Amino acid sequence: MSEFVSLLGLINYGFVLFFGIVMSLYLADIHFEDNKIPYIITILALGAIQLLSYLMMGENLLYKCYPLLIHLPLVLLIRFAFHRNIYIATISVLSAYLMCTPRKWFGTLAAFFFDGSPVVANLVSICVTIPLLYLVIRYIAPYIIRLHYENKKTLLLFFLLPLSYYILEYTLTVYTDLLYTGGPVIIDFMDSFLVLFFFILTMVSLDFSNKKSTAERENLLLTTAAAQAQKEITQLSTSQKQASIYRHDLRHHMTFLQNCIAENELEQALEYIHQICADIDNSRVIRYCENDALNLILSSYAGQASDAGIELQFTVTATDFTRFQITDLCSLFANALENAIYACEKIPAPEKRYITLKVYEKNNRICIQIANSYLQEPVFENEIPISHEPNHGLGTKSMISVVEKYHGVYGFFAEDGKFRFQASL
Repeated sequence: MSEFVSLLGLINYGFVLFFGIVMSLYLADIHFEDNKIPYIITILALGAIQLLSYLMMGENLLYKCYPLLIHLPLVLLIRFAFHRNIYIATISVLSAYLMCTPRKWFGTLAAFFFDGSPVVANLVSICVTIPLLYLVIRYIAPYIIRLHYENKKTLLLFFLLPLSYYILEYTLTVYTDLLYTGGPVIIDFMDSFLVLFFFILTMVSLDFSNKKSTAERENLLLTTAAAQAQKEITQLSTSQKQASIYRHDLRHHMTFLQNCIAENELEQALEYIHQICADIDNSRVIRYCENDALNLILSSYAGQASDAGIELQFTVTATDFTRFQITDLCSLFANALENAIYACEKIPAPEKRYITLKVYEKNNRICIQIANSYLQEPVFENEIPISHEPNHGLGTKSMISVVEKYHGVYGFFAEDGKFRFQASL
């Protein structure tokens, strides 16, 4: 019976080796379909090393030498033969070792109902090897593989957990039996270690998440600002082209007016002059304040609002915009006015369409108030208006990003058909 138990234990060791090698390679994004020969050679080579070590040193000594005999060579193989990052190679092997624990636990659980029978433990462990390996390859490996595209800080975060478990496992259960005989001291240590490690991982994760969110907001801001800047450049280019046309056609205008006067067609001459003045007014940039960029933005959207039959009232008494970047001003005002125009255009009655804008200084801060009429009741989520329409909703996020960038405060309000945006920054 003892020989059967030893043989079954040796077979279980073979399944453990197979499980660990295949999982390590898959977690390192090395698939069997593309690397059949390296897979077979690796399994046979490490299997031979394990078998010889088992026969020469015995099970106990083999278990203690496993890191040097199996784990380290596997890490070096992944690093140099398959040219993976050393972090990826180590994480793959340590994670595979970590996943051996559930495999062993199934055997221990089954043996519990049979008086701790090692035969039952080994048989169950062997039986769950392939199903567990499939589940890991199918559902866990794709996420570990994504670490290839992460920076070293992220890799270090995922490296620490399996490394800590590996060190503790060998220290407390392989090289010593402190986990089972150490009593309250070891138990309290494990509890303290888990709590401390949890808080460390939480702080690091939150820091990564905050940096990622900041980068996403900045990217959104830059993307929106670039799009708005392109609109303003197009508007300015159109104005310049129109001015060039008027300068080029000035001689023809004068000739036509001279003929009208000569023929005593004064009414026609006056109508022609009125038409030219109207065209010039429509193309010029209105000066609302001392900031040229803001004038260009407001003029552009004032023209769009006028074409849509929207009543406008712009009042800008603030003068100091030096601490703001032009792209930020463009993103903030352009998105706010674009949203206001979009809401007004949905109102059937032109006389009910209006937009008011006030920009003033108070306590060394720039205060902004924009109001507009609306027909469709806005939807709010966490006190922020949202839209489920395609290509809508990004403008509001960009506005918020600008205000937060300058440590300002903002608010969105809707009541009795009047939508208001207020900000102080």
